[in-house]
Amino acid sequence: MSQNRRNLALAASALAMAGVAARARAEDPKTVDFLLVQTAKGLTFDAAANTLRLTGVSPITLFFSDRPERVAGNMRTAAFVPFWSRGADSFKNDPPNADL
Repeated sequence: MSQNRRNLALAASALAMAGVAARARAEDPKTVDFLLVQTAKGLTFDAAANTLRLTGVSPITLFFSDRPERVAGNMRTAAFVPFWSRGADSFKNDPPNADL
């Protein structure tokens, strides 16, 4: 795969973190589960540690939810990152699933 095509694939589908711990309360008591999309120019994979590291990360993180509360938006990645280590179900305690 060419470098441009690889970068386009990363930018288009990038890292969609599905079924992860990012949650928010709607005005009513229902909990909304969010899916997150983080784009990057590249990545590295450490097979020994079984970790994926994004490089050239976008300054914007996209989020969206599905039924019953359809919500979509974006936030600065710098504002999103601190949430990774908060709560009992945090990325720090339970690393997210990812799709490239």
